[in-house]
Amino acid sequence: MAAPAAVELTTYISTRLNDYDSESDTSGSKGDVVVIGDRSGTTSEQRPLIRATTTTSDSFGGCELNDFEDAAFSRVIREAERAIDSGILPQIIYQGSSGSYFVKNPERDTIGVFKPKNEEPYGQLNPKWTKWLHKICCPCCFGRSCLIPNQGYMSEAGASLVDQKLGLNIVPKTKIVYLAADTFNYTFQDRCAMRMRRFATEQWPDSVGKRVNAGLPKKVGSFQTFVKGHRDAEEVLREISSDPLPPHLQKELQLQFEKLVVLDYIIRNTDRGNDNWLVKYQRPQTEVDTTDTGVGGANLAALVTYVIVPLAHPGWRQSVDSSKF
Repeated sequence: MAAPAAVELTTYISTRLNDYDSESDTSGSKGDVVVIGDRSGTTSEQRPLIRATTTTSDSFGGCELNDFEDAAFSRVIREAERAIDSGILPQIIYQGSSGSYFVKNPERDTIGVFKPKNEEPYGQLNPKWTKWLHKICCPCCFGRSCLIPNQGYMSEAGASLVDQKLGLNIVPKTKIVYLAADTFNYTFQDRCAMRMRRFATEQWPDSVGKRVNAGLPKKVGSFQTFVKGHRDAEEVLREISSDPLPPHLQKELQLQFEKLVVLDYIIRNTDRGNDNWLVKYQRPQTEVDTTDTGVGGANLAALVTYVIVPLAHPGWRQSVDSSKF
C-alpha cells in the first residue's frame, strides 16, 4: 500500500487541479466554452493550476492565459512570447522520450524548457519517431503501467509546488503555460487551418480579420525555468572524486542531496539518475581557510520529469491493483 505521505501528496495535487469555481457560467450552447467565474474572491490556494480547456485566443473566461501571481515568472513568459512573435522560435531537445523545447528570450538566451501535453511519450503528437515505433510495434512493453497517461505536465508543475511548500528550493520553478510556435509538432489539419485563417485575415482585414485568430492553436504544457551555471551531476561527481571539495562544501552539497532524496520520496519519483539533476559549485579562492562557510558555495537543481506520482510501485513483482488508491 502507498506511503501516507505519498497518498496525501496525490490528494493535494488532485485537489489543486480540480478546484474550479463551482459557480461557472454554463448558459452557453453545447459548443460554447464553459466560463470560469470571477477569481477575485479566491486565494492562491483555491485557484487551479490549469484552466478547464485550451483555446486559441489570449483569454479564457475573462482571465488572461499565462496570468500568474509570480511577477518574475510572468516576465519570463512575456519574454518568451515576444521572442516567438519576433521569429525566435523554440528549439526541440533531441534527448529524451517526449517533445520538449528550449525557449529563448528576444536576446536569444535560453530561459526555459517547454513540454507540451500532447507531445508526451503517450501523446498523439510525440515527435520522437523511436517512441512512435515502440508504441506501434511493442504496445505491451510501451511506457509504465504505474503512471497516468498524458498527465506528466501536471505532475511536473505539482512537484515544483511541493518543493516550494516544503521550502526545499531545489526544483526550478515550473508552472503550466500556454504557448504556440511553428516549431511545435502540429497536425496537418491544424497547419492547414492556420494557413486558411492567415489568408482570410490578409484578404479581409477589416471584416473577417477582426474576428479570426490567424495563428496556430496554443498548446498547454509545463514550463520549467532554465538554471544557468549548473552542470550534469555525472560530470561533477567525476571531477570531485579526483579532486575532493573542501569540508564545508561537502557538507553543503550533502545537505542539498538530502533535500533531493526527501523530495523524490514524497513525490514517488520513479526515475532519478545522474542525468536529471544538476550541480553548481564554486571552490574558495584561497585554500588558507577552508572551514569558512562564506567562501565558495554549492547548489543543486533537481530536474523533475513526468515519471512521478505513480499509482503503484513500478516494480512488477511489487505492483498492486491501482483501483485500491
